[in-house]
Amino acid sequence: MAVLSILAFIRCLLLAAAATTPSKQLRLGSDTANDGSAILSDPFLISNDLNMLIVPNITSQADMGKSHFRIVTKFQTDYSPSNITKYESQRTGMTAVVVDREGPKVHGFFAFATEILDDSGAPHTLEHLCFMGSRNYPYKGILDRLATRAYSETNAWTATDHTAYTLDTAGWAGFTQILPVYLEHILFPTLTNAGCITEVHHIDGTGQDAGVVYSEMQGIQNTQDSLMNEKGNKMLYPEGIGFRYETGGMMDALRVLTADRIRRFHKEMYQPKNLCVVIVGKVDHDDLLTVLDKFEDNIIADIPDPASPWRRPWVDSPPVPLLTKSSIATVEFPEKDESMGEVIVAFLGPDCMDPVSATAVDVMSMYLAGSSVSVLESNLVEIEDPWATSVRFYNEDRPNTVLWIQLTAVATEKLEAAEKKLFEVLKKTIDAPLNFAYLTDLIHRDRRQTKFYAETSGHSFSTPIITDHLFGKRDGSQLRENLENLSAYDELEKWDDRKWRDFMRKWLVDNHHVSILGRPSAKLVKKIEEEEKQRVADRVKNLGKEGLKKLQDKLDAAKAENDKEIPPAIVGQFPVPGVDSIHFIKTTTVRAGLAVKDGKLDNHLQKIVDKDSIDLPLYLHYESVPSEFVHVNLFVSTASVPVKLRPLVPIYSELFFDTPVMMDGVRVEYEKVVEQLEKDTIHLSITSGDYVDLPEAVRIRLQVEPAKYETAIKWLRALLWDSIFDKKRVGITLSKLRSDIPDEKRQGKSMVHSVKNMVELAPESIGRAKDTLVKSKYLKRIDALLKEDPDAVIKQFEEFREAFCKLENIRILVIADLEKLKNPVSGWKSFADGRHFDGKLAPLDRRTDRLTSAGKNPGGVANIVQMPTIDNTYSTHTCKGPSTYDDPQLPALMLALAYLGATEGPLWVAARGSGLAYGVYMSRNHNSGHLNFDVYRSPDAYKAFNAVKKVITDYANGTTSFDTNELEGAISSIVVSFADNEPNMSGAGTTSFIRQVVHGVPKDFNTEMLRRIKKVTVDDIRKALKDQVLACFDPERSNVVVVTAPIKANEIVEQFTKDGFKAELKHLKDFEDDYGLKYGLKDGEEEDEGEDDEDESESENGSDDERDGIDERGGSDYESDVSE
Repeated sequence: MAVLSILAFIRCLLLAAAATTPSKQLRLGSDTANDGSAILSDPFLISNDLNMLIVPNITSQADMGKSHFRIVTKFQTDYSPSNITKYESQRTGMTAVVVDREGPKVHGFFAFATEILDDSGAPHTLEHLCFMGSRNYPYKGILDRLATRAYSETNAWTATDHTAYTLDTAGWAGFTQILPVYLEHILFPTLTNAGCITEVHHIDGTGQDAGVVYSEMQGIQNTQDSLMNEKGNKMLYPEGIGFRYETGGMMDALRVLTADRIRRFHKEMYQPKNLCVVIVGKVDHDDLLTVLDKFEDNIIADIPDPASPWRRPWVDSPPVPLLTKSSIATVEFPEKDESMGEVIVAFLGPDCMDPVSATAVDVMSMYLAGSSVSVLESNLVEIEDPWATSVRFYNEDRPNTVLWIQLTAVATEKLEAAEKKLFEVLKKTIDAPLNFAYLTDLIHRDRRQTKFYAETSGHSFSTPIITDHLFGKRDGSQLRENLENLSAYDELEKWDDRKWRDFMRKWLVDNHHVSILGRPSAKLVKKIEEEEKQRVADRVKNLGKEGLKKLQDKLDAAKAENDKEIPPAIVGQFPVPGVDSIHFIKTTTVRAGLAVKDGKLDNHLQKIVDKDSIDLPLYLHYESVPSEFVHVNLFVSTASVPVKLRPLVPIYSELFFDTPVMMDGVRVEYEKVVEQLEKDTIHLSITSGDYVDLPEAVRIRLQVEPAKYETAIKWLRALLWDSIFDKKRVGITLSKLRSDIPDEKRQGKSMVHSVKNMVELAPESIGRAKDTLVKSKYLKRIDALLKEDPDAVIKQFEEFREAFCKLENIRILVIADLEKLKNPVSGWKSFADGRHFDGKLAPLDRRTDRLTSAGKNPGGVANIVQMPTIDNTYSTHTCKGPSTYDDPQLPALMLALAYLGATEGPLWVAARGSGLAYGVYMSRNHNSGHLNFDVYRSPDAYKAFNAVKKVITDYANGTTSFDTNELEGAISSIVVSFADNEPNMSGAGTTSFIRQVVHGVPKDFNTEMLRRIKKVTVDDIRKALKDQVLACFDPERSNVVVVTAPIKANEIVEQFTKDGFKAELKHLKDFEDDYGLKYGLKDGEEEDEGEDDEDESESENGSDDERDGIDERGGSDYESDVSE
């Protein structure tokens, strides 16, 4: 579960909207009173916008064949093939909004408007506790076990203004099977004292604070983002306004939070009339209404009188008072590296329910901070002496939308000046005519992106639907106004320069605001640590041995109550739906050019493409899907790039779309390049090939409308071969990348894998070459060389391009509706014209070829790394695993990992359920031929490691038996992973490419793999555990990396040493690598080591800047192309 407030929630939606729902990080459940009085209330009353509703007739209509749910509004969007229907119960007021769209997944979002006037954390803790059992299913974890059988995954998040529970299911049959059980869990949770003890907060027998929610908030409360956002909210909103408070819960409040307080909050907020059931996917409406009617039949007698008065959260609350003056404050955050801070500024903006104003805010944000040529980026970042490394403009949808501007990685001595400079630039912008042509292009681009997201992401609908539920009229009029069409863009195109400048002046320049300067403090690190030590020491002294024993006994009793066995008969009552209920997206494969050697296909689209075929030295693979867009992908091998130049990859990638280009013999400056690219494309990116199981390759991707297909091809040629490596642009890019290093090195979750990369990946690996622990030295050296001898640096980039940009290195994937695409093959002629081809396509880059000896043969390596910037510990453990899909043990291994990694499954219970870690995960990395075990955010990674080792050992030797129902659920979860990898048109096309081209298996490989998995026996699973999985826990067969607060480092070294590991105490700088570039040294040493020096002796504690956790369900066979 995840608690998302301000920055984190917005970042989640903006950066990963098309990906998955927030990971199950912060489970705050709720226990409801046994009599049901803590739950529901009247469906409609009090709010003015509910006056049109009729007091419901409670008489059951089930026998009359008529649903109690009436249609409030129904319409078809004119920009996507999606129908939207809003229903409302005439008995309880519960609403359901259905978005009909094609795809294998059905996405459910069950949202409550939640409002609280304290920092107790009741909203967040309730979210967690709702997963601890319900009235008719009073067993911890039963919801997730039943969901797994139904091809489903559950999740939830808590925001400032709402809590949403998610249900992602492959197929409608599984969704309807689990829906009523899920709704019962959130409306009638058990909310026991025992659940509150283990899930929220407790004190163990050593006097330490623990609990899932407490540990989570401990890891984020003192981070830069959290401290600055908390201060910003306190400055924006006075006491008594719900937006002021931290719904995740402050640690001091969580320590005194009671189950009764959570129950009261549940009774007040979790009522059917406050619940909106949002469903996106292929839905059977009649079946849905039948399920909802039956559910209401079962609860109607236990809910409060539906006609009783009720205050609708937010809508019936006092209005937010506007700011009467601007103010500025400084917030210190714990950080040993005091070189870089941050600035955030907040304004109260227009009503989020006004579609024109809301769309204008989106366009304004793009104009001001959407790219390197936007106003704020070009004036504050893309300069030789930048004020910040990036400027972000984002907003929180509210009746007074909060507009946030964030300057990241600002030199500490420039914080005050940077804030002033920001407003100077804003004022200068509106005092002169705008770049109106560019602004108009951004309106068009935003419209294109809206259409694009409507096809690719369920969040494009769920987010505005939830917002409408929170703040909109209940009659559906605003829902329709916001989602039926894109007329808001038409209105904005009528705005002239003056109206746009007036809009910006009103909401930014002339608007009162609050500014927060985030200043790093090494002293605060030590202060927090010392105060925490003293607080716990005082508690231990006051409690004494007897008091501590009582607390441990109380904890043990709570665990025993929570962990009571789920009767197998209950689980068995829920059958596993047939796979035929899952509607996978069909693609048609077509090949041209060099790809024909993979085999020519016999289908009607192949014949169409053949008519356009010309002799080209290009590998062209097509996947045809009924999409309104074209996705052009280039996968470029890095094998021919000299090893010493491979650390240039992150710089080259950063420059790729932001550099001058020669076009028709004329130099086009980067500003014009970026403006034109934004005009011609929907999205563009350059990344590693991780998502397509080619982590050692580079992936370049342009997404365009069909009419711009050949334009995209021309851009790719220009960017690859005609770009200009400009000294100024290179210098600015280096400055930005270097300024981000301190923040990157604060992250425990990131650094544990960075150290792993340095241990297991050879210098030839791109994964190593672009790692933070290489960048921290290499960027500094190359920057020094650029200042002294720029021609030498430019020459290196030219050498890099000459080696990298070869036709034989490139494989092309085009995903589009080929029946509508003009010149699918001949359009590439301009790309290849005049380019040399040596006659042989380069083989695919394989990570297995770029491993160190420790990566090829794990064992004997255990690095315990001290990080003063984190409170918790993180670990990763690596052993050998299969690297081919014909490995005979693969089916058994896949089933074993699915069984172990199930939510509320063996690993979950062993670690998270016992409070030993926020999450533990077993995964298979096909690319490197490894198995990995990871411990995420744990007070002591060794204890979590040891507990999991025992659980797996007991399964392997037969001490613990495998549960038949859970094995069925494990198979279902594998089916879900298949569906997850192709959630939309482009994802389906990419997955087909991965199977056929990257792995050399048929595109229907999943069917064959599922057949093999169903033949796996328990003995096969035990053998896979013994032979492969347990190797992750064997000192002779595994590598270990732990990152930890220094206070725990020596203890963890001792623990692993006792288990036979050769544990060594290390620092991050011990793993840094400069790839032989020694420029800028003085007497063989760095001239300025300030940002990299790590004198951990000064501090033993800190904070981990990680708001959003990771997916707790382990790895899948293929990464889904969710960003598409």
